[in-house]
Amino acid sequence: MKINSIRFKTSVLGTCILSVVLILFSAYLVHTIRQILYKEEEEELLVKAQEIDEFIDAYAKISQEDKSPAMLFYQLLGGKGLADKTIVDQLWEKDSKALGLKNDFYRIRNSKGEVILRSENLTIKEDESFNAQFARFGNTIHFSRLKINGNHYYAINYPITFSNLNTLNLQLAMPIKYIQRVIYRMVFAIIGGIVFILLMSILMGVYLTRRVLMPVENVIRAADHITQKNLNMRIPIKELDKEMEELVKSINRMIERLENSFSYINDFNSHVSHEMKTPLAIIKGELELALSAESTKQEDRRVMTDVLYEVNRLIKTITDLLLLSKYEYKLEIFKMERMDLTEFINKIYQNFKILAQEKNINLELLTPNDPLWIEGDPTHLRRVFFNLIHNAVKFTPAGGEIKILTELFNKYAVVSIQDTGIGIAIENQAKIFDKFYRIRPMKQESAEGNGLGLSMARAIARAHKGDITFDSELNKGSTFKVFLPVLLN
Repeated sequence: MKINSIRFKTSVLGTCILSVVLILFSAYLVHTIRQILYKEEEEELLVKAQEIDEFIDAYAKISQEDKSPAMLFYQLLGGKGLADKTIVDQLWEKDSKALGLKNDFYRIRNSKGEVILRSENLTIKEDESFNAQFARFGNTIHFSRLKINGNHYYAINYPITFSNLNTLNLQLAMPIKYIQRVIYRMVFAIIGGIVFILLMSILMGVYLTRRVLMPVENVIRAADHITQKNLNMRIPIKELDKEMEELVKSINRMIERLENSFSYINDFNSHVSHEMKTPLAIIKGELELALSAESTKQEDRRVMTDVLYEVNRLIKTITDLLLLSKYEYKLEIFKMERMDLTEFINKIYQNFKILAQEKNINLELLTPNDPLWIEGDPTHLRRVFFNLIHNAVKFTPAGGEIKILTELFNKYAVVSIQDTGIGIAIENQAKIFDKFYRIRPMKQESAEGNGLGLSMARAIARAHKGDITFDSELNKGSTFKVFLPVLLN
């Protein structure tokens, strides 16, 4: 999946939106459950404080005349005198077990602020934590969270009215490891769930976007099959969504306009070529007739010879333009057949040996021993190689070398024409396939041709599902390569 594709962007956007929603919902869920658990812890803490209050109140209701442990406890709490503290401690130890205060921190302070009873596990450090947290609340019910020795506790400051005589403050702290354990497990479970959901959403998103965008891919495939050969074809509209239907209708209208434009251009080219070639043929015939007459003066003969030369060039240009338009837009002119490219290139090489010898150029042919079978039109392919080899001979000085190399490369037959000619300047290399562009030969002589040769050669190569590339360096030579797909069987 490409990064700049609609499918990728849609999947990423959907995943991001789902991620934000899941994270916000999970945060809300964790916060809500956390508050519920703390509320339950608060209620449990309050119940414990009330139970302690009831125990102490029960001591006060026992007869104060005897010296029972309850009376001694009453005297201790009221500060009216010291009693047998051992008996009181034993009594309170029994009751504290019944209340489940073993793992809790607690202390009871009298109206003077003195701690008259505390849990055995309450050290000076924990005592300071109680003072720091509850000193300012006095005789009011207040809940708070404490951190003692790295552990978290939920604490309450609870006023107790003892036998309507004294007000005591109970400060009780319960560990909240259970809540933290639940929250941590919940967070890990939610993270794992989010990751799983996101992975599933990515897979489902890719699948669904592929299904949703399948009509687009079908339209692309249908549009790719429409070329200049079959502009009468249209993209089918059936079974498309409304938006896609409007898009396809727009594309079909555009194809119809292109069909009309191509038809007009082809008709125009044919008409113009015919209308221009007819008078030019007449002019050519009259000039040739005048030149053959003995009465024609020498100066008139020279002028008419020059005019005839230009007329011939103009006729050739018109013919080439008409052919070029057919190469690009009327592929039915190609008569494809199975042919051996190795043998074909060898015949062309034989044709150019004499021309190369006349210029004292060493022309060399390197071809494989096995045949290279392609599907092509011999007539038009001959035009391609004649043009390239002729250019190599024309732009290579006497004593130079030209090599024609045929080889197989990545299911393509590659014909390379290498020369040691004048080369092509870097600033001109982007123009050599342009129509009417001509490279002037050595010594700035007037170049023959009309600048359509390379354009026609590339059009023919592309009509054969191949291409032409080149590499050139000024004053060192050029290499043109023609790529043509080989037949696999």
